[in-house]
Amino acid sequence: MSTSHWFRHRRWRSSIRFLGIVVVLCLLAALATLGVRSLLTSVGSAKSIRYEPVDVPPEEVSPRHQREREEYERRERVLTEKSR
Repeated sequence: MSTSHWFRHRRWRSSIRFLGIVVVLCLLAALATLGVRSLLTSVGSAKSIRYEPVDVPPEEVSPRHQREREEYERRERVLTEKSR
């Protein structure tokens, strides 16, 4: 056997190995894509369980807030009386 026979045989094996690696990498990429897709789907469907604040006034207003509210009302009265 000549040496060229061994080179051809070796090239064939390396090309098969290369194609096998490419196929395995494509399969891994497909699995990763499916994993990311399922993750995005699960995050997108979580909208219904997110906390949504409800605008409900507190039962009792703190004294500080009461004073601030009275001050704003007083300022508004003064402004409306000046504009008349």
